[in-house]
Amino acid sequence: MKLWRSRWWRAALLPALVGATAVSGPMAQADANSDYPLIIDVSTPADGQCAGTKGAEHTGLHGTTAVYIPPGVPAHSDVEWRILGGGQPIRSGIAPVNSDVVTVGFDIPQDELPADGRLRVDARSRIPGGAVSGYGKPWNLRVSRDCRPLHVVSVGDSVTWGQGLDLDRKFGDLTTETLGAQTGRVTRLHDYSVSGAALDAPGLHADNAHCPAANAGGGELPDVFCQLEEAGGEARDRGYQVDLVLLDGCINDLDPIFGIPVGLTPGSQDLTAAVRRECGGAGAEPVNPAANVPYFSSSKLGYGGRGMQDAIEKAHALPGSPKVLVSNYFYGDAAPGTPQGVQQRWSEFVRTSAEAFRTAADRANTAAGETFAVAADGLFGQDGGAAGNDSKLWMNPLGDEEISLRLLACPPHSDQAPQCGKAVAGHADVEGARQYAKTFLLNPRVREWFGGGGPLGDGFTVSRTAGPSGSTVDFDATPAGGAIRQYEWYFGDGAHLTTNGPATSHAYADSGPNLPRLVVTDMTGRRSMYELNEPIVIG
Repeated sequence: MKLWRSRWWRAALLPALVGATAVSGPMAQADANSDYPLIIDVSTPADGQCAGTKGAEHTGLHGTTAVYIPPGVPAHSDVEWRILGGGQPIRSGIAPVNSDVVTVGFDIPQDELPADGRLRVDARSRIPGGAVSGYGKPWNLRVSRDCRPLHVVSVGDSVTWGQGLDLDRKFGDLTTETLGAQTGRVTRLHDYSVSGAALDAPGLHADNAHCPAANAGGGELPDVFCQLEEAGGEARDRGYQVDLVLLDGCINDLDPIFGIPVGLTPGSQDLTAAVRRECGGAGAEPVNPAANVPYFSSSKLGYGGRGMQDAIEKAHALPGSPKVLVSNYFYGDAAPGTPQGVQQRWSEFVRTSAEAFRTAADRANTAAGETFAVAADGLFGQDGGAAGNDSKLWMNPLGDEEISLRLLACPPHSDQAPQCGKAVAGHADVEGARQYAKTFLLNPRVREWFGGGGPLGDGFTVSRTAGPSGSTVDFDATPAGGAIRQYEWYFGDGAHLTTNGPATSHAYADSGPNLPRLVVTDMTGRRSMYELNEPIVIG
């Protein structure tokens, strides 16, 4: 039932309400058109239930909630408030209405907080005589259920660093933020990635030369191995254990002129061989053929010979023996109208580098006798959709005309650092970056490590993994279970298809390697990802 009709209060009380909430909560949380009590603030310690505690020693969440009472509520009424977690009330109470704003306190023991840390607070009026209003607009908040910080280290080049994205919207930040939301834990990001860094720049390590720090400035850039060295030193000095390393590198060391692997940089004409050299550490030449190129290029710093497997193993050797997520942000196809030869090279570049990452992670796991590393993919298809989203292909200059050319933004003979100390890309696709972060964390191994519940095992089968060009491969997702309402197929060649049934087929024209992945959505809306354990190679 509606208890009152708005009359003079909007003009008379709104300024006072704004003043009352200015220091305690955003006005956006209150709705001046509501007929019901409004939660206008929920105050907790700055660190939630972790304030003043050490490790996991804490007693729970303590705080207050302020409820605005509209003028139409009669005198001698009560306000009934509640706090919900997982859709169920975990705290509630009744307080007398004695002013426009009623403030009540609450205590929630740690073991009663929901696993995801998400809480919802709302209230309603109880009128003398038994009448009860509806619940007003809620206040949503998230607290950390586990007070042990989840430490994430991010290393790599401009791709990991987030070329063109605001500082708090980098991939490391978004991935760490998303991981914290999924685990209900406090998160700490330690970002050492640098735009323009190579995977392995041997000049930095010759004669035990000191690695430059990531934030040192100037023209000397730390490579990924230097970044990992700095990350390990700081973790030991500050006494924390690293839980996860976000790792990238090598794919920008191949032929980054204009950001397009067109084969102009010496040593990059054979793209597959270049990927194996830079990402796999195989066949590095004693004299770098790109050392004297007339434009800034990570490839003139690279060609070190230590590949991604060595970097993965060095990451796992950080304090805490962290898990390692090797992130391949490149996917999809070139923009319409791009010359056919460049399109083919781009496609080869994407798939070959993804396979190099997967192979490096598998070999590192085999050598260690445990599964601590995984190669993740953003699931961007050539239709521009990221796991079902409409975001643009990120870091693909062929698909985004707003990208500024590095060559023009960073003059090769200037005194500035090669990356100019700032992002030189003109278009910041934050939503695309956020979709990458969410998709990386769909990886079944990552979900197993951090409490997401898998899934592990085979979610689908294929009729063949090899064949001549044009071969059709049949896919069957029956192993994923029966309570599935949607199947999103990513065939590994840039093609993407959504089906309502578990069976489909796809014809492969390019040789590959093509690693298919499947994202299923069950009847509750939960999304899970599966991938084939080996790529499909055609031709």
